[in-house]
Amino acid sequence: MSRSEQYWVTLSVPWLVRGAHAVQDAINIAVSEAGKRVSEADAPHVHHCDISIQTLSCTACGTPMEAVLVVAETALVGLTLECTVTARSTEDAKQTTRRELGAAFDGTPLVPVGTVRTNSHPDEE
Repeated sequence: MSRSEQYWVTLSVPWLVRGAHAVQDAINIAVSEAGKRVSEADAPHVHHCDISIQTLSCTACGTPMEAVLVVAETALVGLTLECTVTARSTEDAKQTTRRELGAAFDGTPLVPVGTVRTNSHPDEE
């Protein structure tokens, strides 16, 4: 049996916001709603999640910009969830994160975009 270790799992999450009048409104609402879902999730192996806005680069000039689009008071906000997870492998960390957070994010894709093993072990904390 292999030992459980800590992993840092990064998820890409598209978030739809209705009634957003401006980009900053959409960002604030998306982060707040996603944070509420993370805190309500039954996720015993997911110990911590940071929520941030994804950054895109302009294809013409390379300038970085936030991944937010507002059209007719409806916004699509690209969120990044970076979570600390206890798991037995990189693949197990991805699956555990998606399984444990997935119920709280019903109908919203949680796409793993990176997984890194951390140096700490759960029993050392």
